Amino acid sequence: MRRALAVLAGLVVVTVAAQAVPLCDYRSPLTDLSDLLMSFSYQYVNDPYGSKERDINAGQFRVDYKRLFDTPEYGFDIELSNKLDISLLGDSAYLTSADGSYKRYLTPDEDAFAFAGASARSSSSFSSLGVSINAGLGLGRFTDVTPLALATRIDDDLFRRQKLTSHLRAADLQILAYEIGGRDTYLTQADLLLAVEQIIESSGFAKSGTLDAFDMSRIDDYLSDTGFTRYCGWDAKVGVGYEILDPSGGPRDILLTGAFNYAFTTAPDAQFLVNGSFSGPADLFTTNRVDLDAEYDFIVSQFLNLKAKYTFSRETWASSPTDVHRIDVEAVLTPLESADVSLSLSLEHKPYYLEWSVDIRLGISIQLL
Repeated sequence: MRRALAVLAGLVVVTVAAQAVPLCDYRSPLTDLSDLLMSFSYQYVNDPYGSKERDINAGQFRVDYKRLFDTPEYGFDIELSNKLDISLLGDSAYLTSADGSYKRYLTPDEDAFAFAGASARSSSSFSSLGVSINAGLGLGRFTDVTPLALATRIDDDLFRRQKLTSHLRAADLQILAYEIGGRDTYLTQADLLLAVEQIIESSGFAKSGTLDAFDMSRIDDYLSDTGFTRYCGWDAKVGVGYEILDPSGGPRDILLTGAFNYAFTTAPDAQFLVNGSFSGPADLFTTNRVDLDAEYDFIVSQFLNLKAKYTFSRETWASSPTDVHRIDVEAVLTPLESADVSLSLSLEHKPYYLEWSVDIRLGISIQLL
């Protein structure tokens, strides 16, 4: 009986060890993520019947930048956004915002922190530049799980192409993630590739005992994909701020501020992000600003990537809210390494719009040399 129980316990241990490590259970001592998106569109239409009202000569330029840095002791985040609507026949409009905060954890092993930050906004609809500072307390922490996500992608690719007899053990994936996460300690990318190759081959699951040149080229492609990031965690913070400059040109107020962020992923192919914030004087129902973003990124296959994003913003002045809704859906098809085909759909509804604006774009890019 004891022997049977011992065998059963051993099978349970092996089964648990063989299971993949949940990505959000991975802990990295350093999280340093950044994202920069730039887009430009332009349209010109000259009405052949000479109607100036039907002429179109307009464009849009957008820049969005986010940076998230976190260590056990401290962290900071930066967010910059600029949207410029250009019209040579009508009114042009712009909206620029910059937010940043520094947080200090009360202890390295806990998620409670104190923070201080600043915010600046400028818009063609504002009377002046808006600048405010704030400070407060928060709870939560983010962690970069990209190293484990990359290790899992490499494992899945090798197993799918039958280069491995079985998926790598959880311990092997953790070792791979540790080496990938410490890539800065390697002098060259080739040194990192050699370390990854040795870990995979020493697992005992490499089908022929060694990986060939094509396998290593595929692994190099995964490690070189700087645009691939995955992270998990959440944080929420509340604080008190002060308007250095009021965008409406009115008196400077004491502000109540709050924000939350959430990130989750169950597999390397998916990422779900939500972030929101609010600010306003003591009478929040009279004057306030609310922002909310929800984004989902899914890699369908090696050749197809889908992205969906919903953005909501509200500015309330004298109890009159103005809401802006925007939905972006994009599909990127990569039939060849040197070619991309993208199809995007953007829907936007602003105050006084009778209908949603619809923007459909088809783009094709080919690298010839």
